[in-house]
Amino acid sequence: MRGVAFTCSGGYLVSMKTNNGYDLSRKWFDFAFEHSEVKCQHTALFMWIIELNNRLGWKEQFGIPTNATMEGLHIGNKRTYLDALSDLAKWNFIQIISESKNQYSSTIISICRGKKATALHTALDTALIQHSNGIDHSIEHSSAPIDKPRNQETKKPRNNRVVFTPPSENDIYNLMGELNMKSGKWTEAKIITESKNCFDHYTSTGWKTSGGAKIVSWESTVRKWMNNAFKFEQNQKSKSYGKQSNSTADSLAKAQQLFRDAVAISNARDQARQDSAAS
Repeated sequence: MRGVAFTCSGGYLVSMKTNNGYDLSRKWFDFAFEHSEVKCQHTALFMWIIELNNRLGWKEQFGIPTNATMEGLHIGNKRTYLDALSDLAKWNFIQIISESKNQYSSTIISICRGKKATALHTALDTALIQHSNGIDHSIEHSSAPIDKPRNQETKKPRNNRVVFTPPSENDIYNLMGELNMKSGKWTEAKIITESKNCFDHYTSTGWKTSGGAKIVSWESTVRKWMNNAFKFEQNQKSKSYGKQSNSTADSLAKAQQLFRDAVAISNARDQARQDSAAS
């Protein structure tokens, strides 16, 4: 990772009285543009931290509630949330004062703010300026009428095919956790087991279907895996219930037959006694 421009060490944790949300969000997006490891959950979480502290009046230290934050940001499982929070601390955007004890308590944090960048422009600013200059330059120096084609060459179709990137086992675990939030059919242990099984299976096939076709969307594949696994569980339960029912019917039939045999034996004994008395 390249050098991070934010730090809470060395006296760079400034008073919240001098903070403002625009400055913090601007520096975040400068950082995110230059670091590919930043994901959408990091941005959502940090923007919420800024908004929460703004509502609290820019406190030096404040609590971020675990359960409410996960629900508000639609983060499917606690591990994803804790990883994102830990990354923000690792990148020195926040400082964790004390961790939450459970999902109903808050993690106490402080927002960090580093020195101003010494470069004239950040990578994001430079890219936006170059893009803007390129558009203005083409308009200013173009001598061709708007309705006149620049050249007679036939435009070649662009290859817009998206390159498939296989997910990690953790990616599959996170998606299964989010999908399971709606139904609640699986336990945490079941999600861990199925995410590993799904990852191992498709890794062994080279992320191809049973027919040999390359998988285009791993998210759809995971959804199908979950549906098939749930249907299989339901079928197993139905078969088990059917076996139990058949076993019960067999037992009842045997009991009735034994009763009929016992009655027949008893009747035969009574008849024998009557014949003996008559003679």
